Amino acid sequence: MRRVIVIVDVPTPDLLDQILLDLPIMKKNGQHVQVQVTALRKYEDFAADLKARLDKKEK
Repeated sequence: MRRVIVIVDVPTPDLLDQILLDLPIMKKNGQHVQVQVTALRKYEDFAADLKARLDKKEK
């Protein structure tokens, strides 16, 4: 099994789909390529979201 791990920063999931579908390996072997996507958040965004939720809960 061959495995490639890539981290990309894209503004939308649609753009990620477009990038994946344009890859040469996808054009040649698309039906045999397995893609697994894990969304990651910036820590600052995650922390701000948690703080807002905690502040809202305390009120």
